[in-house]
Amino acid sequence: MTGVTQAVFMNQRSFVSAPVNTVAPVVSGTATVRQTLSTTNGTWTGIPTPTFTYQWFRSPSTSISGATSSTYTLVDADVSNTIFCRVTGTNVVAAVNANSNTTSSVAAAVPGAPTIGTATATGSTTATVNFTAPASNGGATITLYTAIDQNSTTRGTLAQAGSGTINLTGLTDSTNYTFRVFATNSVGNSANSAASNQITTTPTVGAAYGGGFFAGQISTAGNGVASHNLVIAPVASGQSIKQWMTSNDVSFGASSVIDGPTNSANMNSATFPAAQFCEGLTIGGFSDWYMPAKNELEVCYYNLKPTTTSNNTGSGTNTNAVPSRGSNYTSGTPAQTSAASFQSGGAEAFVADYYWSSTEFYPIRGWIQRFSNGYQIYYTKSSNLRVRAVRRVAV
Repeated sequence: MTGVTQAVFMNQRSFVSAPVNTVAPVVSGTATVRQTLSTTNGTWTGIPTPTFTYQWFRSPSTSISGATSSTYTLVDADVSNTIFCRVTGTNVVAAVNANSNTTSSVAAAVPGAPTIGTATATGSTTATVNFTAPASNGGATITLYTAIDQNSTTRGTLAQAGSGTINLTGLTDSTNYTFRVFATNSVGNSANSAASNQITTTPTVGAAYGGGFFAGQISTAGNGVASHNLVIAPVASGQSIKQWMTSNDVSFGASSVIDGPTNSANMNSATFPAAQFCEGLTIGGFSDWYMPAKNELEVCYYNLKPTTTSNNTGSGTNTNAVPSRGSNYTSGTPAQTSAASFQSGGAEAFVADYYWSSTEFYPIRGWIQRFSNGYQIYYTKSSNLRVRAVRRVAV
């Protein structure tokens, strides 16, 4: 190195210096979960001018993963900790750290809002709604979830920390509802979730509905989840005494215990007087009446039993009922219907005798339902028995 070169090099060195922090960084903001803190760089000297990087810590020295910007939003894990930021000033000479002031102990907040799930009507005055717990509990354990309707009326609660399903009560029959859910911890209540899907509560059993009267619900899948509301025709226009079939021959296409519409449609001819009667009806502006299948007729009995007669306990199960019934009757269940007009002697009551279903019992008989005690058996097709039409309304 020549003398001139060495002199230039030494002259350049005299203009380079390491960063020096002369005023510490300052963190500001509210020390509460979900609030955002920010830091200044502080005051520095150094040549060249330093550039700055950041790392946030929970005191005394636990670095917070990913917290490397000049702002930091407090999370649940920060509760009861104090927070500071380490600012690093860097130039070609060195990297120097400077710690900010430390915040007060981080306080919990109300939870985040739950995520709404699906609402489902389960009766004339009941429903359910499920939800997912919020990502943030605010740093304090959630102890309660509350479901409210569109009018902010509380309809149900669930005392637990995580996701779940709330049973809703006190609803009005045949009414539309949506629901929201909020969470509660020791700090207070979260914001409400978004609104659920709209549900319509079922009518009261025996109430006027769909051109006739509400008879209950069925599950065509047999899983206890309602697929259709069942409507029973008025007795004056929708009931008659007919043969299942004019002969006792084998028929086809009427074997389903739940698909009354298909059974009935496949028998819509003069050969099958009972089904033809039902298929030909137009009542209340509806022309989709049909002859009920075996398990549909049992739902009518279960919900609209006319008498106080003891039940026959040997008629088997109905997997298509809603709620699902997986066992035989007991002496007291079902009880006589509470719908006055369907009690024995009422204007719409079933006669306490046998009614045809549209379900064939191969080869020469059809299934029948007795409306005094619920007994189900098969009977010769050419016999004259009562038949009463129904229709379905999809849930």
